[in-house]
Amino acid sequence: MSSSSTTTSASVQNEINTINSIIVISTRYCSLIIIVLGVVCNLLNIYVFTRPQLRRNPCCMYFLSSSITTLVYIVINVPLRLLQMGFNIDPMLDSLIACKFKYFFTYTWRSLSVWFLVHASVDRFLHSSSNANVRRWSSYKIARLVIPLTFLVAQLAYAHVLVFYEILTSPRRTCSIGNKAYNIFLGIWHVITYGTGPALLMLIFSLLTIRHVRQRRIIPTASHSIEENQRSSGDNHFLRMALAQCVFIAIATTIYAVGQWYTTLTAEQSKSSLQVAIDNLFYFWTGTISAFGHATTFFIFTLSSKFFREQLFRRRRGRIY
Repeated sequence: MSSSSTTTSASVQNEINTINSIIVISTRYCSLIIIVLGVVCNLLNIYVFTRPQLRRNPCCMYFLSSSITTLVYIVINVPLRLLQMGFNIDPMLDSLIACKFKYFFTYTWRSLSVWFLVHASVDRFLHSSSNANVRRWSSYKIARLVIPLTFLVAQLAYAHVLVFYEILTSPRRTCSIGNKAYNIFLGIWHVITYGTGPALLMLIFSLLTIRHVRQRRIIPTASHSIEENQRSSGDNHFLRMALAQCVFIAIATTIYAVGQWYTTLTAEQSKSSLQVAIDNLFYFWTGTISAFGHATTFFIFTLSSKFFREQLFRRRRGRIY
């Protein structure tokens, strides 16, 4: 009986060690891929959206803001995650201030990258309206106000993180949350403000935009000028880019939200060491899929819009010649 129990215990421990090894190895390789793709792809997005003819387009301004926040988030957070999970090195444990601001930065900037895409979908909804008064809300001036206001609101929405994150010493030294009630609250709050909430809003406004487009669909006539036709063509490209990007990010954040909901709902349950290891693996992959979603937005823009491809290569040619 004792021998059988020992064998079972050793078998379980081997499974736990295997799962932990998978997490460590996957973190090392996936983090490096995310960093390379995230930096290159978002720099290319910025490269295109800073063109003079796109700079004052409100939808492009939101895309640009999302690309910048995603680039900053990946450059700072993913290397830290690589050190923590891939090499068991946590620089945040040397300073309480660093501990608090690391997670404050992680929550706010990850959410910002998604909310700017929500604004892009709302902008396309407004721009596609048949009501001229509604269309006026899709403007450069409005975007200039919305972008810094969104940044401010995001900081306020996660200011409580600075209060509750602390350096814990038991069972091991880590930067985490000691208050169980707040841990549950933060899980729910982050799912709403990053996972489920933005994805649902992007879906709603995307469907409403499609409805607007169908309602405004008319047969082209000779009275339409070349300039009007070109502008309409450009608007259609922006619409396709916004819809494709919103669907893609909504899928990635929804997968992440599933992991967060599971973690939050089972936070008070008593779990075995093996179940904890399995949950960590599940949480790792949901977070990694979400990160890949943010890192590869350039491919979605490129595949969904001929206009984006033309602007990318036109700028290159301009510099070459």
